[in-house]
Amino acid sequence: MIDFYSLPEENLPMSMRFFRKMLHERGWKVEKLTPKGANDLILTRPDGKEIRVASSTPPTTSVFALHLADNKLASYNLLEQLGVPQPETLVVKSSEDTKQLLDKYGTIVIKPADGAHGRGVTTGTTQLGQVEAAIQKAVEASPAIKVAIAQPQLPLDAMELRIICIGYQFVEAIARIPAQVTGDGKHNLIELVDLENATIRTEPYKSDLAYIDRSVALSFLGDCQGEIPAAGEKVRVISSCNVGQGGTTKDYSNLITDEMKLMSEKIARAAELPVIGIDFYGDQVIEFNACPSLYYPTGDATAIKAVAAYVDYLERL
Repeated sequence: MIDFYSLPEENLPMSMRFFRKMLHERGWKVEKLTPKGANDLILTRPDGKEIRVASSTPPTTSVFALHLADNKLASYNLLEQLGVPQPETLVVKSSEDTKQLLDKYGTIVIKPADGAHGRGVTTGTTQLGQVEAAIQKAVEASPAIKVAIAQPQLPLDAMELRIICIGYQFVEAIARIPAQVTGDGKHNLIELVDLENATIRTEPYKSDLAYIDRSVALSFLGDCQGEIPAAGEKVRVISSCNVGQGGTTKDYSNLITDEMKLMSEKIARAAELPVIGIDFYGDQVIEFNACPSLYYPTGDATAIKAVAAYVDYLERL
């Protein structure tokens, strides 16, 4: 057994750093079977009860629920039965399978039927000639199912929210803001991406700002990559709002509707996920996650609100 508290902080993602700190403050014993790899932890509470967790997944999450969350097709069907608004979704094996969706919406997204952190996702697809490569990329990024799905591209100006429920209760809503650069009147957009990556950004989830994926930024910016924004002008440089791809966050908990909170709790109960991250894009749900990050760099004390709620939940088990 390895004492989790002995592991170097730089080896841990930000959410696990704060989780470990909070457990230490509350007097928990925390052990790990291996020094590297997945954060599968053996926790011992001060009252002597042993609890085993996989990062933010508690022991009360079933294998069935984990598989449901990982499978976007199965989760899509569950949300459909609940009457939750979500993008139209099709399984696609060739460009011909996407023709109807392209004709209907003009621009589509192709993604793996499973996976996380935006891997294998291609946005802004407008031509049949772009589809085959996007499908291959999605299938290669699919950890298990090896299937690609297509959805309409939702408006880029829509708000993307990650809602966290713990113990089937709403905890917080986090606005996810896509990666952007600030102009200096000298450098073009792709040069600004390179400057940010070389100075203030690091490996995903190891600090408050992750690297901006240069290839994804190039694809998103297209012919605009050579433009030089004015000093102080902020410009979006990537389509995804994912924090692991350079996005930032803001606490939005006091600004969402009661209806959205109730819908999130309904989804959590139906999916049987006591800890869940639900992603809204505008008024539609695009997916849910059984092992969400619990740390969001909002710049204030709310950044670790979900971490505290998770430890509170484990204390009640």
